Amino acid sequence: MSADERDPISLLPPAARTRLDRFATAFQGLDSNIYPAFSAASHDADERLAALARIQEIIGQGPRRAGVLAALADFREFAVRSATEALGGFQTLAARSNTSSPEERLRFLSSLELAVVAVILWDEIEPDERESLLGPWVQMATKAAAA
Repeated sequence: MSADERDPISLLPPAARTRLDRFATAFQGLDSNIYPAFSAASHDADERLAALARIQEIIGQGPRRAGVLAALADFREFAVRSATEALGGFQTLAARSNTSSPEERLRFLSSLELAVVAVILWDEIEPDERESLLGPWVQMATKAAAA
């Protein structure tokens, strides 16, 4: 089994993997209690569909698609696990005042996914398109790209 078959993220270009690693490090440092701050929907439904169509076009059907999908899965898994662990135990649950609704959690994951794709495609998309995709993640992603 080749390295690419074991780790589809290795199919991404080296610069994209470096940015993604930096973004992942910053994301992992976030307290899951502030996830709702990143759930603000930055796109209406039509804008989101147009953005997703553009992303699909850029990613294409080649091997890079597997890398993008693997990165998205890793970020989603980490986010869900972090949020779930934050709710562990009665005292934590009783003290937690900022529980989010299922809709907020979906908006958060959607926002995160757009940000991850923007970080991966950083060099292939225009700055205004990048900023639109990043929404509330723009500062974290810009630092990851500039570091």
